[in-house]
Amino acid sequence: FFSSRRRHTRLLTVTGVQTCALPISSESAPAPASRFPAGFDAAQFAHHAKLNFTKLQAANDRGELSTMRDFMTPALYAEIEAQVKARGGASQKTDVVTLNAEVLEVVTEGDVYVASVRFSGMLREEADATAQPFGEVWHLEKPLDGNSGWLISGIQQG
Repeated sequence: FFSSRRRHTRLLTVTGVQTCALPISSESAPAPASRFPAGFDAAQFAHHAKLNFTKLQAANDRGELSTMRDFMTPALYAEIEAQVKARGGASQKTDVVTLNAEVLEVVTEGDVYVASVRFSGMLREEADATAQPFGEVWHLEKPLDGNSGWLISGIQQG
């Protein structure tokens, strides 16, 4: 779902969202304050992103679509729902061995904020297997007017 290169290798995005996923190199990185709106707490956002990553990975393993729906835009949810249904009810178990999260930036696109969070770490997808490294970027959006919370709108793997 979110992590497995073996099971899911394509980019899941909503129009216009993947433009925020550009890597920030050390040569061209803006000052940290310019990557975030005034008052945005990147450390707290990353903390909650890690909690949600773990919760959503477990929900995916169990095939709990209702849990996942609460955290995703309708377009991304439709993609994930199709993937879960294609498994035919087969359960899976992913152990999140280590997990890091870095908020890359928060930008305004039209009437929404879009945040990009890079996750990396080690995952074990089979009981006796060695943990493997993974990396992916989640794109989350929230209306500028604040009438709803952050929703995952895209997942870029690799």
